[in-house]
Amino acid sequence: MDLDHHHLSSLLHFISTILALLLLVHHLLRKSKRDQKKREPLEAVGGWPIIGHLPPLQALQPPHITLGNMADKYGPIFTIRMGVYKTLVVSNWEMAKECFTTNDKVFANRPKLVAQDILGYNYAMIRFSPYGSYWRQVRKIATLEVLSHHRIEKLSHVRESKVKICIKELYELWLKDNSVVVEMKNWFEDVALNLIFRMVVGK
Repeated sequence: MDLDHHHLSSLLHFISTILALLLLVHHLLRKSKRDQKKREPLEAVGGWPIIGHLPPLQALQPPHITLGNMADKYGPIFTIRMGVYKTLVVSNWEMAKECFTTNDKVFANRPKLVAQDILGYNYAMIRFSPYGSYWRQVRKIATLEVLSHHRIEKLSHVRESKVKICIKELYELWLKDNSVVVEMKNWFEDVALNLIFRMVVGK
C-alpha cells in the first residue's frame, strides 16, 4: 500500500512538473508574439481578402495622394497588402535613408516569382533580379554607364533635341486647329519614355 502511494505521489509530481513547463513555454511564446506584434508596423484598415489594398489604390485620386492620406492617419511607417503580399510604406526621409543605407541588402532583395522569372528572362533584368553578385554587377554598370553625371551631361543634346521635336509637334497641331486639346499628362509621359529609350538604346 505504501509502495502504491509512493508511485502515485511520484506520478503526480511528474505530471505537475510537465504542466508547469508547458505553462511556462506557453507564456513565453505568447510574450514573444506580443513583442513581435509591437515591433511590426501598423497595417492600414480597408484591406480586402486576397486582393488586399488594391481597390483603394485604384480610386479616382492618384495613388500617392491615397498613400499620403494613409500616412497622415497611421504615421510615417505602416504596411498595406498588395494582393496577398505585405508591403511596407515609408513616408519619412530618415526612415527611408535607413532602409536604403543601413538595411539596403534586405530591401534590395526580391521574392522569386514565376511571373518575374518569365518576364525577366530568368531574372536577368535588374528590376526582377534578386540581390546577389549578378545584381550588384548590373547595378554598377547601370550606375556608371547610364546614370552617372558624366553620362547624363554627355547626352544633354539628346534631351534638348527630343524636347524641341515634341514642342514642334504641339505647335504643328496648334497650326492645324487653334482649339486643339492636348492631354499634358500623356504628353509628358511620352516625352519621358522617348527620352529614356533614346538615351539607353539610341532609338
